[in-house]
Amino acid sequence: MKVFLSHSSKDKESYIRLVADKIGNGNYVLDERTFEDGEITKDEIIKGIDESEMFAFFISNTALDSKWVKSEIDRAEIRLNSEQLKKIYPIIIDQSIKYDDPRIPIFLKEHYNLKLITRPTVAARRIKSKLRELYWQKSPEHKKRQTIFVGRNEILSDFENRMDDIDFPKPACVIASGISKIGRSKLVARALAKSNIVTDNFSPAKIILDRVDSIEDLIIKIIDTGLTCNDRNLAADLLEKPVSEKEKILAELLRQIHDAREVLFIEDNGCLIDYTRQPISWLMNSLEILGNIGSPAVCISARYRVDRRAVRGRPLIYTIEVPELNPKERSGLLRRILELYEINLDSDDFKYFSEQLKGFPEEVYYCADLIADLGVAQAKKETHQITEFNEERASLLLRKHEGNSDVLDFIYLLSEFEFIGVSFLYEIVDEEQYGPILEDLITHLICDYIGSEKDYVRLNDAIRDFVKRNRLSLRGDLRNKLRDHVQSFIRDTEKFDRDAADFFYSIKEALASGKHIDDKFLAPSHVLKTIKELYQKRENLKRVIELSDMLLSKEGSLDSRVSNDARYYLCLSLARQKDKRLLKEVQKIDGAEHDFVLGYYYRLCGRHTDAIERLSKLVDTPYISSRAKRELVQVYLYIEEYEKALGMAKDNYELNKGNQFFIQSYLNCLLNNENCISNKELISRLIGELDEIKSQQSIEMTFIAKAQYSSKIEHKKTPAYNYIDDALGLDQDSTYPLLARFDISLRHFDLPVMESTLSELQRVAQKRTISQNTIFKNKAYYLAAKGDLPEAYRVLETSLQNYPSETIQRLKQKLLDVSERKPDL
Repeated sequence: MKVFLSHSSKDKESYIRLVADKIGNGNYVLDERTFEDGEITKDEIIKGIDESEMFAFFISNTALDSKWVKSEIDRAEIRLNSEQLKKIYPIIIDQSIKYDDPRIPIFLKEHYNLKLITRPTVAARRIKSKLRELYWQKSPEHKKRQTIFVGRNEILSDFENRMDDIDFPKPACVIASGISKIGRSKLVARALAKSNIVTDNFSPAKIILDRVDSIEDLIIKIIDTGLTCNDRNLAADLLEKPVSEKEKILAELLRQIHDAREVLFIEDNGCLIDYTRQPISWLMNSLEILGNIGSPAVCISARYRVDRRAVRGRPLIYTIEVPELNPKERSGLLRRILELYEINLDSDDFKYFSEQLKGFPEEVYYCADLIADLGVAQAKKETHQITEFNEERASLLLRKHEGNSDVLDFIYLLSEFEFIGVSFLYEIVDEEQYGPILEDLITHLICDYIGSEKDYVRLNDAIRDFVKRNRLSLRGDLRNKLRDHVQSFIRDTEKFDRDAADFFYSIKEALASGKHIDDKFLAPSHVLKTIKELYQKRENLKRVIELSDMLLSKEGSLDSRVSNDARYYLCLSLARQKDKRLLKEVQKIDGAEHDFVLGYYYRLCGRHTDAIERLSKLVDTPYISSRAKRELVQVYLYIEEYEKALGMAKDNYELNKGNQFFIQSYLNCLLNNENCISNKELISRLIGELDEIKSQQSIEMTFIAKAQYSSKIEHKKTPAYNYIDDALGLDQDSTYPLLARFDISLRHFDLPVMESTLSELQRVAQKRTISQNTIFKNKAYYLAAKGDLPEAYRVLETSLQNYPSETIQRLKQKLLDVSERKPDL
């Protein structure tokens, strides 16, 4: 596959040679490098075009006045019409040129989405993406699916009326809020087209912002689109620049996008509008600086609904609330997709499947895929998958690929990135092997292209979260390739030339590994993302503390939310290390977060009464409630208050299905319930869900759960011990299987195993962190089982620290019950 690079010779030095270098030898036709010596230039041009599958036209003022370039375009149009040339790709590289310039051939203006790309590296990425698209011949099914649109007529009408209202300035920013995957971006693009702000074939530049992103990420990602001037200084020294200066930079970038007659699309997952429903101050300030520009420059698909009071009196912002599809719209979308698949249902079957839908477009696609894959009769038997789709989206989408290690390893690789450039991706894996896999994953909603030229890929959020929270591991050779790539990045002196995905990932990994990165390349959010990921992986808490302290030393130039998040993770890391410095740092955190951090610290330090007091105040507090319940469950499980933990454990599980830790907590409550046999079917199902995850932790958890099931429900001791042995085979120094084995031996009054397990726990305590309270409590049980109840009481009363008095009394009763039991025969 080759691309002919049509350009003015005056653009060669500043732009075209750089593009050719990035595309790579053998992939392009460029006069000075590929034409034969002594040949007539016109003949070589004709030959070069005839041998190319793609024609890239670099539009500048001088190119439009060049006779040679005009001749090349004419030749390319003839070959395109005869289907000998597969694609023409025009790129504006001169900021003085607008898409409606009369010198641009009419067929290009009418049929192509002409965009300004000022950075040669971005142009090269886009061209390589187009060549790749030609090579793989993108799935026509996927393309058709992308163009389907139904309903939303009232919202579209309101938008048109607002754009036509001469009494108010036209908004510079449109915010469409609603649940993820509800169709916010597609709706806004449709609204812009109906209002004649963009053309029907408009393909927006789209970027994604997550909760820990900030203004610096937005600036870097906008520059990476290539829609603005190629000024690297705008992205330099963002760690040091005050927020007010960064607001001016953002406003200028948005102005440049508007002047290029583009509209930037942003998918916002809590950065621009957070859970409090308030727009972030730096966005509002940047829009004020931008002022009235006559039409939208940026459209935001927001996860959280905007508080209307926050934008009242701000005519430059227009908000849309996007609800679920109504029943008529659901049916219409399902009918369109089934037509695409050439599936005809009779009226009864169509009504049956329509009634299963809840209003999410992605759910409708999943329903159609289910019918296409299984047939009507079998799909009817599996309609529970449709009703469960929104709760268990990740596991249902992944189920199709269960057992296919190549596909799963590829998905785990994609989960390492917020988004990844396609070119970068194929530096890590073989394009010929994984290109078809990527297309299949895109067709089946597991990932999708982003960017106006489809030059980035992003994994479905639900699947990425599923992989991360269950700590599913990446294959070793892929991990090594990523490590080598980061080393190459560290040595690279032109880091800003890398695409945004490569830049963000490599910065984060370099910081995480303790490598030095010049401050001019750093933004506060780079450091914050590294802090968050290191903490979540529990890999290097010392490094989390170092990076947090470094970031907070520059607090004067930080967005307040960034500094608050940095201090939060600093405190959590100090808490995990049981460092009393936390008690000083937490005083700088206000409100409910203050109580949560202290409650977390008290739990880890074994101050159970204090932890319960702090955390119990938060169970009904918005945003913090689920975290507080999670920690309270751990406290109650630790002190064996299973009944108190049960309700909250169930809530956590139902809100986070597929999370191995919440499944385990819920199982522990059920298995330690006095009437656990009555929950036999539920417990068995939960063990099955845990078994499906296949992470290292979930495999151990599953063995332990099966052991407890054998002991407590089936009353079988030997299989229970066998499962514990299997768990210890994964890690002989893991404390959790040993604690489960002691519990099983206590239930079966197996004194020799109780004694040997206590010895093992003492040995492991020399290597791993294990609470002495746990060891003393188990020692008290062992003494009671031996018949030495007074000594068991003494250990309980003198050795257990920070237990609520009512818990101590309940444990004494359990010791009495143990002492009066008979050994199993």
